[in-house]
Amino acid sequence: MNHQTTPHGAFIMVLLANAGFAFKGIFAKLALASGITLGGMLMLRIALAMPLYWIAARTLSPVAAPLTGRDWRDGLLIGLLFTLATVADFVAIDRLGAGPSRMLLFTYPLMVQLLVAWRARRWPTRRELAVFVVCYGGLALLFAPRGLAGDLGPAGWIGIACGLVSAASYACFLVWVQDTARRIGSARCTALTNTSTFLVFCGYALLGASPADFAIPAEGLGWVALMVVIATVLPFLLLFEGIRHTGAARASLIALSGPVITLVAAWAILDERLLPLQGLGLVLIIGAIGSLQLGGDALAWLVRRLRPSSRPDGGRAIR
Repeated sequence: MNHQTTPHGAFIMVLLANAGFAFKGIFAKLALASGITLGGMLMLRIALAMPLYWIAARTLSPVAAPLTGRDWRDGLLIGLLFTLATVADFVAIDRLGAGPSRMLLFTYPLMVQLLVAWRARRWPTRRELAVFVVCYGGLALLFAPRGLAGDLGPAGWIGIACGLVSAASYACFLVWVQDTARRIGSARCTALTNTSTFLVFCGYALLGASPADFAIPAEGLGWVALMVVIATVLPFLLLFEGIRHTGAARASLIALSGPVITLVAAWAILDERLLPLQGLGLVLIIGAIGSLQLGGDALAWLVRRLRPSSRPDGGRAIR
């Protein structure tokens, strides 16, 4: 992407990136339905994505300084948090479905706020505490119908626990990865942290995998390949370029589309249903997380977009 990228083009990039990320759970459920094991899917996914991440890093940072021993150490250690978040997320997708697992993962911005407050040795603000209460009240409504009906079951509770672990691990990853990303660049940092995931699954393949994990049906291979390209690597490239031109504040607004896209796709493709009470929970969660992200520059951008032009004819200026 060059300097001629327009704001509209950058907006489309970030929107497509979030749409791609939103389909990860959909592709995962379709792959699992083909007969591939969860372990097999995770191994295949990182094996296919690993070279693409490094190709992207090389393309986006062609003249960067070589990585030092410190860079490798920090990237690989922090990558363990990303690995935990990834594994827990896919377990949640397997046990709960694509839609509910996305909503659990989507609580990570709130956890980031609480982690930042903890690192600054301050109490969370009243706004942050209010968002916490509203967000998790929404999660309670999201899972209440199945839980109160008694059909959530042990698998469902394991899925909820894994979804929250995934959100917490991803929040920790985002907080602690910032220094390394600033030092070596976002593209190389992403490739490096995913190398940690790759090494973990190499160990799993050698020591813990079962023969069934290596029995990859052709249909499962196809869904995982689509997941890697459409819902993993390509969204990363689009997001990386889009944020460069539109800014993180505007991108945070567009990110609110992710869970909605997942829930609609899960309803249309996987026949997952959302009851009215769960819909209310969805609104509360998105509203709570949105109130964290709709602050400062993002809110100012939204106001500017909605405010009528001051031109004499009252119309909007052509952009």
